[in-house]
Amino acid sequence: MGQARVIPFTCIRKKEGGYDLKVYPPLPDFPSDDIVKDTQQINQVVENAILLAPEQYLWVHRRFKTRPEGEPDLYKVAGIAKGKRR
Repeated sequence: MGQARVIPFTCIRKKEGGYDLKVYPPLPDFPSDDIVKDTQQINQVVENAILLAPEQYLWVHRRFKTRPEGEPDLYKVAGIAKGKRR
């Protein structure tokens, strides 16, 4: 509503202590009138951030813990036991 720019950033914990903060340019043409394009753009930003330090990603968050009736448990399919990380 306020037409604020979306500015991605990453915050990676350093081994010696502290954090490495990087701020990226605002997302171009975001949001647009195309929800699929916008979703792909956000997912790409998240994927790129995870790939910088995958060991620091919050893997224990079970985003897909509830599934529609008849749909498989995505964590069982991936071989991830409840409450345990790979």
